[in-house]
Amino acid sequence: MGINRRDWLRQSLLASATMLVAGPHAAQGCASERSKELREKDDLILLNWNENPYGPSDVAVQAVNDAMKYANRYPDEVVNELKQKLADKNGLKPANFLLTAGSTEVLSLLGQHVGLQKGEIVSPYPTFPTALRFGERAGASIKRVGLDTDDRIDLDKVLDAISDKTKMVFICNPNNPTGTELLTEDLRSFCRRVPENVLIAMDEAYVEYSNAGLKGSMISLVNELPNLIIVRTFSKTYGLAGLRMGYAVSNVRNIQALRDRHLGSEIAAGWPPLVAASASLDDPEFINMCVAKNAEGKQIVYDAYDRWGVKYNPSSTNFIYARDDRFEKDLVAKMKKKGILITKWPDMTQHVRVSIGKPEHMRLFVETVEEFLV
Repeated sequence: MGINRRDWLRQSLLASATMLVAGPHAAQGCASERSKELREKDDLILLNWNENPYGPSDVAVQAVNDAMKYANRYPDEVVNELKQKLADKNGLKPANFLLTAGSTEVLSLLGQHVGLQKGEIVSPYPTFPTALRFGERAGASIKRVGLDTDDRIDLDKVLDAISDKTKMVFICNPNNPTGTELLTEDLRSFCRRVPENVLIAMDEAYVEYSNAGLKGSMISLVNELPNLIIVRTFSKTYGLAGLRMGYAVSNVRNIQALRDRHLGSEIAAGWPPLVAASASLDDPEFINMCVAKNAEGKQIVYDAYDRWGVKYNPSSTNFIYARDDRFEKDLVAKMKKKGILITKWPDMTQHVRVSIGKPEHMRLFVETVEEFLV
């Protein structure tokens, strides 16, 4: 059935103001603390937030430089231009897209939508937590479905977990933090089996890095399934994390409902991120280079982990999720003292996540982390 605009608009976002407190990286550490570290020590190796070490592309940088003379103007025109470009590339209409300041805006909106209805969100876990966290703070209940023994999403278990209270199912594919990817046909079948009165929020932040690539996207189902919402970002492969540019893709009714709740009314992103995103779409050579270099960096870590007997998930993303039992305790803190930042979420009781930097970064990571083998 998709999103009911009247039911959503009936309740005020101010009724749950506390859900706006946490930023997108609350589960991964304090953003202000990392920013302070970067200012004080510019030789840190950043392997903790899945950023693209090569981006933005030169054409995106030039587009931003050219756009600064228009910083005094509202970006309505470039909003429409980017939506038209996305529509043309995906065989859809501009009305199928909502542009936001990063994909976390869409995920938080969806979580709040369910929470304000006091509904239930069903999600595999561990996964990217933004929609779940904002939903819970707005009043949603969260039903977490454990992954299988290979850290993969079990779609049948997710379907079995759907109840009369369920308002939304959240799927991150490829999944963060585990790096695993669902087979395209399995995921397509799953989407068609979810009841139409249950929203499907599909986070495709890492789709360009995945084995299936853009062919593995569920965008082809947008006009078929009224309850499907695709969430994308320019923060990863396109290297625009600092410019905050993302978007949602769905049927026109859902997009309009999201737009009505969007605090920025689709101009939260200004000229620079909009033109950077548009220029990036026209630079496939840069994206291909980033994907190839990412594979090279992953292989460096795979080879070391194989030598050491570290268990890890072959990754469809720009990070590697590995067991930490072959390393000393407090590995994150010890690596930080060496100038290398990696990640261990609170729910990663037996794993660490390492983002992929440039090959030279990964060779340094391997050389350094070997000191802490047990």
